[in-house]
Amino acid sequence: MISYNYMKIGLAHINLTYGDIEGNIKKAIEIYNNASQAGCDIVIYPELTTTGYVCGDLFEYNWFIKKNLKALENFISITNDKTAAVLGYVDLNKQGWGKPIKNAAAFIYNKKIITKVYKKILPYSGIFYEQRYFEPDISKPKIINFKNKKILITICADIWHNTDILSCPRLTFRSPLDCCERYDTIINLSASPYYFGKIEKKIETLNKISRQRKINIAYVNICGSNDQIVFDGTSFYITYNGKLFYSEPFCDGLTIIDENSKKNKIKMKEDISFIKKAIIVGIRDFFKKQNLEKAVIGLSGGIDSAVVACLSVEALGNNNVLGMSLPSKFTSKQSIDDAVELAKKLHIDFKIIPINKIYNSYLNTLKLNDKEVDLTIQNIQARIRANILMSYSNKYGYILVNTSNKSEIATGYSTMYGDSCGAISPIGDVLKTDIYKIAHLINQENKIIPKSIIDRIPTAELKPNQTDQDDLPPYDFLDEIIKLYIEEKKDPKQIIKKLGNKEKVISIIKRIENNQYKRKQMPPIIKVSKNSFDDERRIPIVKKINL
Repeated sequence: MISYNYMKIGLAHINLTYGDIEGNIKKAIEIYNNASQAGCDIVIYPELTTTGYVCGDLFEYNWFIKKNLKALENFISITNDKTAAVLGYVDLNKQGWGKPIKNAAAFIYNKKIITKVYKKILPYSGIFYEQRYFEPDISKPKIINFKNKKILITICADIWHNTDILSCPRLTFRSPLDCCERYDTIINLSASPYYFGKIEKKIETLNKISRQRKINIAYVNICGSNDQIVFDGTSFYITYNGKLFYSEPFCDGLTIIDENSKKNKIKMKEDISFIKKAIIVGIRDFFKKQNLEKAVIGLSGGIDSAVVACLSVEALGNNNVLGMSLPSKFTSKQSIDDAVELAKKLHIDFKIIPINKIYNSYLNTLKLNDKEVDLTIQNIQARIRANILMSYSNKYGYILVNTSNKSEIATGYSTMYGDSCGAISPIGDVLKTDIYKIAHLINQENKIIPKSIIDRIPTAELKPNQTDQDDLPPYDFLDEIIKLYIEEKKDPKQIIKKLGNKEKVISIIKRIENNQYKRKQMPPIIKVSKNSFDDERRIPIVKKINL
C-alpha cells in the first residue's frame, strides 16, 4: 500500500559532459544545495552523473575511475540531514571476478552512503555497449526505508525489462522489479538517448508499470548532448492513481515535485518541434563543450543547407555563423539569390566565391571536358567546394557543418570528400520529407527561408537541368523505404507487400547496402530516430546480400 507521507522530490535533469568529472560534480553540488534550500526531502540524479554517459574506453583507465570515486566523496561531504540524494557513479567491482567496475547508484544522506545499488541489465545493442566495461549485478534488489517510504532504486534499463523501450534481447528471465519484497516507490536513474516518439513511449510505459503495481515512479534523465547523442532530459514523477508531473524537454536544471500537489500535466505529444530542438541542442553542445564558437556552412540555395543554417544560428547565434555560396557554371541565378536572401534574413556573414576558374583548371590538368557532364565532372565541383570551405575552417577557425540529410546518406547521393565533409552532421538522421516539415516550422514564426527554396524541385545543380529525381525515386516513396528498412528493420518482402513496386524497392535496398563505404566516412550524425546511420548500424562494407 502506498504511504501517504508526502515528500518533496527534486529531479536533477542536468547537462553532463563525457569525462568532465570535476564539472559534472560541481553541477551536482549546485543542484543539491538549491534542492535542499527549497525544502526537498530527496534529490535524484541521472545515471553515471560523475562521468557522464557513455565515456567509452575512458572506463578502462584506473585513474579515471579513481577521479570519479573522489568526486563521489566530495559530493557526500556536502550533504546534510535534511535532504537525501541518489547519485549515479562508477564503482569498483569487489566480488573478485568479472569486469573490474560496476554501473552504480549511491543513496546518500547526512554525509554517509546509506546503500549502494548496481545496474543489473546492461544493454549491448545500438549505441549501447555497457557489457564491454561493466559487470552486471546479480544480487537481490535492496529496499530502502526513507521517511515512511519503501523505495526500490533502479538504473535505466532495469526498469524497462520486457517493455518496448529495451531494444536489445532480454538479459534476465525476471524483471528486477519482481525480485524483491514489497515497495511503494521506484526511483530510476537514467541516461536515455532521445529519438522521436521516445518520450511519449516512456510515459506510457511507466504509467502502465505504475498502475499495474500500484506504485509511484520517479524517473530522472540526463539533459544535453555529447558527440552524436542527444539526451532530452525529460524527467517524470508518475503516481499510481494517474497523476503525471514532468520537466520541460531539453531543459537543463532542477524540477521540484510536491507529491501533495493537485496539479496534473496533460499527456505530452511529440511533434516535429522536438526533432528541431534535439538538433539545436546537438549543435550547441558539440561546439560549446569543445570550446568552439564559429561554424561555416555552404549555402547552395537548397532546402537542406537553409535548414542547417537556421538551426545553427539558433544554436550558436548569428555572429558565429558564416554562410558561403560557391557557384559553378551550372549554378542558377535563383540559387545564388536565394542564398543571399537567406543570409540577410539570418543576419549572418556571407561570402560568394565562384569556383569556375578552379574548375577549369581541374579540367585542363586532368585533360577532361564537360561537353558531357559525367559523375567525375560533378564530383570535381563538390570537392572544390569542400576544399574552399575547409580552407576557411583552417585559416579562420570555423568548424564546417555538414548539410547532408538521411535520404541522401542512405542512398549514397553525395560526394566523398565533397558535400559529405564536415565535423558534425545535424540533419543526417532526418529524412528529406521531414526537412520540409522543419522548414515550415521555422517559417511559422519568422519567414526566414525564402519561399522559392521550399517550393523548387530539389537539385544538386552539378549539371544542366539536373534534379534529384533524375537519380532517385520521389522522396515520399524513398523515405518510406528507408523508414521501414533502416528504422523499423523490416524484411524486404514486408516492404514490397506494403509499398508494391518490387523492382524499385529492391534497387533502393541494394543501393543502401552498397553505399556503406561512404557512410563509414561521414561525420558524427546527430541522432533523432530510433536507428541512425552511425554507431547504431554496424554493417560491414565488404559483404554479399542476396535479396
